[in-house]
Amino acid sequence: MKYDLKLIETFIYAAQLKSFIRTAEALKIAKSHVTNRINQLEKITSMTLFARTTRDVNLTNEGKEFLEHCRSIMDRVENLDAFLNKKKGINGVLRIVLPPYFSRHHIVPYIEEFMEMHPSLKLDIMLNEDPVNIIEESFDLQVRIQIPEEENLRVAKLMENRKIVCASVDYIKKHGTPKTPHDLLSHNCIEFGENSVWKLKNKLTKKITELKEINGNIKCNNGEIIKELVLSGMGITLKSVSDVEKEVKEKKLMVLLEDYEVINNT
Repeated sequence: MKYDLKLIETFIYAAQLKSFIRTAEALKIAKSHVTNRINQLEKITSMTLFARTTRDVNLTNEGKEFLEHCRSIMDRVENLDAFLNKKKGINGVLRIVLPPYFSRHHIVPYIEEFMEMHPSLKLDIMLNEDPVNIIEESFDLQVRIQIPEEENLRVAKLMENRKIVCASVDYIKKHGTPKTPHDLLSHNCIEFGENSVWKLKNKLTKKITELKEINGNIKCNNGEIIKELVLSGMGITLKSVSDVEKEVKEKKLMVLLEDYEVINNT
């Protein structure tokens, strides 16, 4: 025998509220629909579920017994809905690799909102400035500053990564201002990771200058440490605009070679 869940739901409401009128209001349907559903359910079950009076309706003994079965049915339906809704959402463990400094300012502030949207999800975060073979090391994704060289990765751009040449005001006062890219060869340039080749394109002539061996006594694979070194007057470096925008506005750092555009190698 098949039962319509609408009939069972209407019966449960009527049993709790003891009124077809209040049941109609709760379900936002006409009172006649409530009456028709109860009559239909009584016909299907061959039972008298309610003792009706002009003022209210009360469950019969058969109705009370039937109510327990109906509540059990609806509980199972609700559990099934919760199970299916959980399966529709994102769940499991998401393993990601993030660059420390960039993520602190551009990823971490949004993690709370993201986790509220996906409460069944768990995050496993590893901090690393360098590219990681996420397939071999079983990661799901990596946020990179560099353009990936691998051909078998799906890539999406999060934001522009325009870079500038910059140094502290104190460094420029002591060592002078470079006017051309070749002038950088006589300055202490701080390298990020293995990026020892700097390319700059003249915005007017479009001529590209490639500095294959920049001079410098510091190499570091952490962008935050490089920023602190530059702020302390240790040298000149290439930094993403998003990383140093605040310090440039506060005139703690100077943008150099503004007639040139930095070309990202990786």
